Amino acid sequence: MARSISIAITPRTETILEAENVSVHYGAVPAIQNVTLDIPKNQVTSFIGPSGSGKSTLLRCFNRMNDFIPGVRLSGKLKFEGVDLYAGDVDPVQVRRRIGMIFQRANPLPKSVYENIAFGARVNGYPGDMDELVERTLRRADLWDEVKDKLWQSGLSLSGGQQQRLCLARVMAIEPKVLLMDEPCSALDPHSTLQIENLLTELKQQYTIVIITHNIQQAGRISDWTAFFNSEVTDRGRLNHLVEFAPTKILFSTPREQATQDYVSGRFG
Repeated sequence: MARSISIAITPRTETILEAENVSVHYGAVPAIQNVTLDIPKNQVTSFIGPSGSGKSTLLRCFNRMNDFIPGVRLSGKLKFEGVDLYAGDVDPVQVRRRIGMIFQRANPLPKSVYENIAFGARVNGYPGDMDELVERTLRRADLWDEVKDKLWQSGLSLSGGQQQRLCLARVMAIEPKVLLMDEPCSALDPHSTLQIENLLTELKQQYTIVIITHNIQQAGRISDWTAFFNSEVTDRGRLNHLVEFAPTKILFSTPREQATQDYVSGRFG
């Protein structure tokens, strides 16, 4: 099978994250190969594509979560605001403060709602009024009115959608610039999903958001830019790579690659 050509249209807005010819291996197994793209600041970028095409691997590279996996090898360049994220003098802990991560399933700390917000801020030496921070962050996550009378109850007692917004608030409390989200709505009901989508549309005024979604309609609704990844079998083995990266309206209406057209129209995936 012929390999599709990776296409990246350079955003005209300011770039905050850059991947340049990035490849990742888990031991001898290639996870993703030769990815180049620029993520624009204060916009929502969706990663779409079939399972196993390398989306989560690339997402985790941006805040160095793959550092925790033995045997991972990375080549190429990844930059945040022009700084090499993997330079020897870069502290991964500080990277994760500036580039926060929200996972597929909500994972509140086994603490109160209040402490879920306050804990990370306190560890990072937040010098301000903690009560004000907790309220402000919960309001930003559109959760305050639902939990203001439950601040000292366990975060685990909240509904699934509330827990996911609590996790989002927890990340925002340490004042990141980028929010990475790995299928944050996949375990939620339609109402909770809509709440998250509406929230992301508002939050991009303050944050850059990169989200993985298998919901094509969701990508079309919330994202400004979309990157399509695919997995192909070649004479060199399985190839996971970026096929096309473009403004969402363009990628969905007039993609440059047939594989993209086939995926967004539901022919596979």
